[in-house]
Amino acid sequence: MEEKLLETFVGAFVSELVNQSKELVNEFGDEAKQLLNRGVKKYLDKQKEKYSHLKTLLRGNTPVYIYDIYYSLKIENDDDEVFETKNITDIFKKSNYVTLIGDAGSGKSTLVKHLFLNSIYLKAGIPILIELRYLNEYNDSLESFIIEKIFENKLTENIKILNRLLEQGKFTFFLDGYDELTKENKQKIIKNINSFVNQYDKNRFILTTRPYSDIEHLPLFHNYFIKGLDYENKEIEGFIYKQLPQEIEVAQKIISSINSNQSEYITSFLTNPLLLTLYILTFQSNASIPDRKYIFYRRVINALFSEHDSKTKLGFVRQKQSSLTQEQFEEILKAYCFLSYFEGRYNWDYDYVVNKLQTIKGKLNLTLNNNFFINDLKSAIALWVDDNGQMAFAHRSLQEYFSALFIQGLNSVENKRIYEKIIDRFAKVRRLNEIENFLSLCEEMDTLNFKRYYYLPLLKDLRQTINGQNLREKALAFLKFFATGINTPPEPKKRMLSEVDINDELVYKSIYIHLPFTIRLNQILREIVLNREIDHCNGLVEKELDISNRKRKITVKHLSLRDNVPDDFFEVCYPKIYHVTKELDEFLDKKMIETELYINKSLDQDKELVDLI
Repeated sequence: MEEKLLETFVGAFVSELVNQSKELVNEFGDEAKQLLNRGVKKYLDKQKEKYSHLKTLLRGNTPVYIYDIYYSLKIENDDDEVFETKNITDIFKKSNYVTLIGDAGSGKSTLVKHLFLNSIYLKAGIPILIELRYLNEYNDSLESFIIEKIFENKLTENIKILNRLLEQGKFTFFLDGYDELTKENKQKIIKNINSFVNQYDKNRFILTTRPYSDIEHLPLFHNYFIKGLDYENKEIEGFIYKQLPQEIEVAQKIISSINSNQSEYITSFLTNPLLLTLYILTFQSNASIPDRKYIFYRRVINALFSEHDSKTKLGFVRQKQSSLTQEQFEEILKAYCFLSYFEGRYNWDYDYVVNKLQTIKGKLNLTLNNNFFINDLKSAIALWVDDNGQMAFAHRSLQEYFSALFIQGLNSVENKRIYEKIIDRFAKVRRLNEIENFLSLCEEMDTLNFKRYYYLPLLKDLRQTINGQNLREKALAFLKFFATGINTPPEPKKRMLSEVDINDELVYKSIYIHLPFTIRLNQILREIVLNREIDHCNGLVEKELDISNRKRKITVKHLSLRDNVPDDFFEVCYPKIYHVTKELDEFLDKKMIETELYINKSLDQDKELVDLI
């Protein structure tokens, strides 16, 4: 799609909207005409400018036209059906309510921008993009927030016209970043979303989120997962050529380096667009593939600080206003990221940054001009981006990298103490996606201490909890560890908000270790419930559950597992959970032995090296 053509598409979109809105014009007269001919066009022109350009790690602080670098991604549903995303209409084939689920760096944000522009191109509804993270500090409803956004953009100032457009389904709503809602606000926003969707059900809705964000609480939405770039189908190759259209020789060398090392680690790692971009960025400095994730981050930091400019601009090193060395920048960023990450702050306004810098400068005994430091991060180094006064890293995973780097550098006493705090803190986190990348970086960068103070204590805790004289007793312990209750839906095969009540107090504390097994257990239990295999079990009692999208309660049959697991229920479960229990049991024993051996060997090696001098 050529950049100049977008203007033509906006005009065509408005003309089509006018033709489809004769009833609105008849009812509201000149005001409706002005809205359609001027208000909508002005709004779309503004949004076109906003979303047709973006900044990338490869291009630094220079905005790039999206279709100069955009590589079309694919999505798949639970039935393994694969869909293209070139046209937004393909996404809505099965439902007007769609959730796009993707890992960090999978390309969700760029895909949303493409779909936003594509909705204009295909006249698929007036696109409205809502960043859900802003609702964390918003006291009113989602509907009020959307109306405020529409009025703020001067799309219309007449609430009656707006309501009529909503009722007629003239909008496509992009609700971006469901996973960024806080736990305290999530239930409220879930109800808001469902209420708004039910009230204005003729519109189309796309919701984006990372995995494991309790998305099942939105039963109206159909889930689609963003597929990684496929090595066999040359999608990795296509992505690289798209990013380097003027540097074909470099692109070919990068592709050759990947093809020459076809290990499972590499092909799976580079299916993520962000990580592949980092590899492209650093290739000229390091024409080899690292075997650890954190090395990617190390290389991209070096590239952003100086190497990228010097490689591409004949030895040029970009001047930094703050006059800080790279080491000084990193010392500040390590402390800043550590504090902000554990405060749950992933973007910051100016006052927040200055407040934290004042604390850090005192601790590090540094003299620093705050404005120069901030400007360097945004411009000279391009580590931070600024979105209307809200600053953040070019990608959130870089904040996690610096946080892990800070922990790696702590003395032994404080290192042990921080891992104990992490165990306690993360026991309260209800989404693995918030902590998985950070923990994996700690495991790679601070391996001995991570295994000694985090991994082994949790392994021992799990081994003590999920134990018994035989596999049957262990399966019972596994069940009690995971679930506190079961809820049967009122209708066969009817999915609800939650068929399984998860034992939050135990499960989330060590989820980083056991997730592959508890995911399978959860799926097994849900299928048992949905197939009505426990309707005959003793102990079932009636219980009311709140159904947020219906604004009412439903009565279900509830079986409590908190104090004990009824024998007849366990007899149904045991044959089905036997294999996953056996695999978990073997996994825990194996990891306990491996981890203890690693710790002892590392400590012995350190002692032997010190003894040599």
